[in-house]
Amino acid sequence: MSTGSTSTLRPVRRLPQQLLRAVAVTLAVLMTASCATGDTAAEDTYSAPVPDALERYYEQSAQWEPCDGDFECATVDVPLDYGNPDGASIGIAMIRQKAIMPRGSLLVNPGGPGASGVGLVKNAGSATFSPTLREKFHLVGFDPRGVGDSAPVECRSDDQLDASRVGEAMDIDDLGALCARDNARVLPHVDTDSAARDLDILRSAVGDERLNYLGFSYGTKLGAAYSDLFGGNVGRMVLDGAMNPVLGIDQVTTGQAQRFEQSLREWVSWCDGVRGCPVDGGVEEGLAELEDLFDRLADAPLTTADGREFNDQELVNALLLAMYDDGWWDSLVAGMMDLEEGDPAALMSMADARSGRLPDGTYADNSWDAFTAVNCLDYPEPAVSGAALDRKLEDISPTLGWYLGGDLSCAGWPAESTGDLEPAQPLEESAEALVIGTTGDPATPYEWSQALADQLAGEDPSNVHLLTYEGLGHTAYGRSNDCVTRAVDEFLIDGEAPEPGKTC
Repeated sequence: MSTGSTSTLRPVRRLPQQLLRAVAVTLAVLMTASCATGDTAAEDTYSAPVPDALERYYEQSAQWEPCDGDFECATVDVPLDYGNPDGASIGIAMIRQKAIMPRGSLLVNPGGPGASGVGLVKNAGSATFSPTLREKFHLVGFDPRGVGDSAPVECRSDDQLDASRVGEAMDIDDLGALCARDNARVLPHVDTDSAARDLDILRSAVGDERLNYLGFSYGTKLGAAYSDLFGGNVGRMVLDGAMNPVLGIDQVTTGQAQRFEQSLREWVSWCDGVRGCPVDGGVEEGLAELEDLFDRLADAPLTTADGREFNDQELVNALLLAMYDDGWWDSLVAGMMDLEEGDPAALMSMADARSGRLPDGTYADNSWDAFTAVNCLDYPEPAVSGAALDRKLEDISPTLGWYLGGDLSCAGWPAESTGDLEPAQPLEESAEALVIGTTGDPATPYEWSQALADQLAGEDPSNVHLLTYEGLGHTAYGRSNDCVTRAVDEFLIDGEAPEPGKTC
């Protein structure tokens, strides 16, 4: 597709796979967690230090109350600004699914940034985490600051989010002004380092001396940031679908574009062998047919039964959902066949699933606004953006690149970036980490997991382990196979790491 307008799909959110599989039930996300460094919490005599000036926050114990059926909920206070701990505070929302034979708590993060850990545990906990793991650990999901029920950054209306999906995206200046109108107090403080500091207060509030954690996708970045700040407090940490902390937002975008293009080629090749597949004749011919379809929908969008516009951008949304999880491939074929008959309903449902739009026209959460707010603080200005980035993306991703480019600059954002691009620090000797990489992951390419594992290992790799899942889609635990499930469960519960070079 030729360039001609600013893309509205950039950048690609790193949605965990469990979210995508649970979307038929309700929009949720991935997570897992870790366990104590001994087989039981009693075996570990470590006492976590309390940071200066934060004593009143670390004196809290989570006050769990029944909520949403069999769950328990609590809110824990944290400083709005860690540079001014005596100033205002905000509440971090948590949810817990209690274990039968608990060894402690497993705190989980689903990714994003902007995804709700409360939603993950409530809506997809049983589908994501194995019965064995849920028996041994209290599953604790939390909404990071700026997300969900934790001082959420809420900017756009449902109608404005709808418009952004069909080519009417706001530029960063206008979006920033809109966000600052109601969120000026919170916007400068939703960075990942602050969220990692919150995570240590949550660890203390649930009664654990060491953090046991499982983070998916962006959750691996949060986990690595926690380890950098509180290395002695890390117990067992699982990081699935890793981010590489040294990459700028432009490098993240180009890496994803290249892998989404490869994943699309995999789907077209597979679809070519399916009876009735509307993109046949081989990979190159199939991709050309898709590009023609993009052009036709851009020029003459279809209309759904409820009067919404289905254009090329919505088709790309549906395609991206299926690239996140190959469990959607059959649905994508069926939707494409319907589209040939002029009916976009099934594909619009897939596009809505990726975007978090519910059947009543509302959006499930504030994840899109939070995504921008966090990234504008976490990343410095990109080295390549605008038209130069668009050209690069079209070179490496001829079919999808145009939709993933645009201006990644946050120069007009009302809060200044505080992030850097430093590698993760080596893990403390008392901690242990299992990093999982999926060879066909389009959102967090496999080499990013290799890079994070190398950074955490430093010169002594004995307590950092890399598990490879040979498969397609984003992340592995909870959506891949029994081999991955066993490896993660054995690591978290018993401290048994997979052998070096283990592949599932």
